Amino acid sequence: MAKSIRCPCHGNPACQLCMGTKFYDYQPTDRGWMPFRCPTCAAATTTAERRACVTCHGELTIDPANPPYDPGWKGTARAVWKVFMGGG
Repeated sequence: MAKSIRCPCHGNPACQLCMGTKFYDYQPTDRGWMPFRCPTCAAATTTAERRACVTCHGELTIDPANPPYDPGWKGTARAVWKVFMGGG
């Protein structure tokens, strides 16, 4: 079952992963949540181009198991839930 995961670009239309929708679909493999190569900077040839990448911010990989923090009230509620109930 594919999961909808928050994209690190936060909705930038230049992102090749989510195309500006803020979320992308990910299907976990039999080995679990595996990082994958960033589609936006896959063709980047210089270090400066990689650092300027709106999707991975120079990391070259996207880790679906570690999505970016949501600064809205839902993200705050999630953080509080993790403090009291545990979770990664």
